[in-house]
Amino acid sequence: MKALRFAVFGRVQGVGFRAFTRRVALRHNLVGWARNCSNGSVDILLVGDSENIAKARANILRGPALSQVERSAALPTPTTLPTSDFEVG
Repeated sequence: MKALRFAVFGRVQGVGFRAFTRRVALRHNLVGWARNCSNGSVDILLVGDSENIAKARANILRGPALSQVERSAALPTPTTLPTSDFEVG
């Protein structure tokens, strides 16, 4: 199992970005989370197969129609990883 955690910046809050990210993750058989941050970014953790993580990340960075992703940044991966479901918080 591989994991990738990253933050996405731009117009990513209030536009359905977390729900979109959950749909993409589930479509690629991934678990993890998408959480709003106080700085206006979204913190995303994807856990699963490396190839599926790469495909999901590419889709997520395009975002839903109302979003506008300006950039992303790597974040430290937690030591304890989720093993089921994709949470939106």
